Amino acid sequence: MPPKRAAEPEDTSNLQQFKKRLSGYAADTATSFSAAPVAEPAEDAIKTEEAGPIVTKNSLIWFRNDLRLKDNTALYAASMRSRVGNKYLIGLYILSEEEWADHDEAPRAARKADVAGIVEAVVREMEISHVFWNAELMINEQRRDAAVRKVLSRLSNVHVEECDDQCVVPPRDVRTKTGNPYAVFTPFYNSWCKLVETEPHYLELSESPDANPATAKELFAEYFTKNPPSSHPHPLDDDLMRRRYPAGEQEAHDRLHKFVKERATKYHQGRDSPHQEATSILSPYLNAGIITTRQCIAVARSANKNKITTGDDGLKTWIKELGWREFYRHILANFPRICMGRAFQRKTERVQWSDNEELFQKWCEGKTGFPIVDAGMRQLHAIGYMHNRLRMIVACFLVKDLLINWQWGEKFFMNNLIDGDLASNNGGWQWSASTGTDSQPYFRVFNPLLQSQRFDPKGEYIRRWVPELKQLSDKQIHEPYRALSPKEFAKLGYPKPIVDHAASKKIYMDEFKRVLALS
Repeated sequence: MPPKRAAEPEDTSNLQQFKKRLSGYAADTATSFSAAPVAEPAEDAIKTEEAGPIVTKNSLIWFRNDLRLKDNTALYAASMRSRVGNKYLIGLYILSEEEWADHDEAPRAARKADVAGIVEAVVREMEISHVFWNAELMINEQRRDAAVRKVLSRLSNVHVEECDDQCVVPPRDVRTKTGNPYAVFTPFYNSWCKLVETEPHYLELSESPDANPATAKELFAEYFTKNPPSSHPHPLDDDLMRRRYPAGEQEAHDRLHKFVKERATKYHQGRDSPHQEATSILSPYLNAGIITTRQCIAVARSANKNKITTGDDGLKTWIKELGWREFYRHILANFPRICMGRAFQRKTERVQWSDNEELFQKWCEGKTGFPIVDAGMRQLHAIGYMHNRLRMIVACFLVKDLLINWQWGEKFFMNNLIDGDLASNNGGWQWSASTGTDSQPYFRVFNPLLQSQRFDPKGEYIRRWVPELKQLSDKQIHEPYRALSPKEFAKLGYPKPIVDHAASKKIYMDEFKRVLALS
């Protein structure tokens, strides 16, 4: 057993420096831990180090993409620890521009932060003995956490505990018979479902934390009055966004229960119809970590008489869609190159993409002359959200009609979607581009006209987002350039199609065939 490090002398000169550095980073999470009696800890809640027990002081929960009280694994573990000796549980949330920029996710970035330095300062000055956080799957986040762990390892009497929380089933637990990770959804989902159905602990929800001792508000008074840092300007109207996506856990759970009660049983019938309100619209809350996949499945499963793969068609279909969310997280964890901007299918990295910025800009602005594509892009600009069927249509159009690199579209989505999630967004784009795992075959090319006629037959979705076309008939609205005379079309003020679908499809197909022949 190696000797313990000698305790480092307390550096009281750091206090003011710490307060200055923390100013602007302190979240308002302290207000969530109001004063109330503290219960005794569960017998199995406290772990002991092999090198000997660590003296319990205060506990720190480092919130990241999980700023919630319910079903938060690390928060619950920290609460269990803080029960020992009636100690304090302190919450830390750091807004870092650098972390957002690593994934092109910086529409609401805050000032830059020395994350490891801030965590260390909090630990030193608030007498923390135990630090808890939920593990994250992305490479940059893992490197950040390793840096924090390294800094904290130099301090005596500080224990770090990283918890599994992001996935219902941790990636290491879902393996093929040969011990390899799955790369195809259906066998993955079958294995995942078997684990969830036979191992109930995977769907167990963590309890909310205990309240802090009554003296917390007085001792940490200055932090109860701090305001979060102001955000950078956002291209979308803040009032509109607050009305469409009200903040908070209660709103997320209200939406979940309302969806399961009123629409989930018909989800399989309407989920591909963008003009219907058939989906849950929970993705912004899932992406922000305000609600968990576990909680969603638990509610849906309960409504489905404790069934996951059988029972009501709508409920089991929605649960399966949540399975896709899990699948792409497992892909991210098991194939780290995905985090580095690489194609899952390496051979497709030889594709010679077009660098036509003018066409890309028209796609971004919803001015392609293909109504269903333009409607999707304009919805994105207006409300920071796009129906999933439209995400597939516009992605396929960018890649297979314009032959523009899927990564351009992936980045654009991440910068503009309120529910932009690296794993799901990357998985969706690589599926559409035929470069990813279990993606659609390269020779499957969406025809924008047929997609429009099939999924928006009366043009209701198009009329909402492309008002220039709202006076057209149900038949004309899908392809106005061909349905109207040149004079009639000119009066619309709507752009001509920027490409010919049939000709563009051939160019794309020829390029993919060339690349595959090289393999």
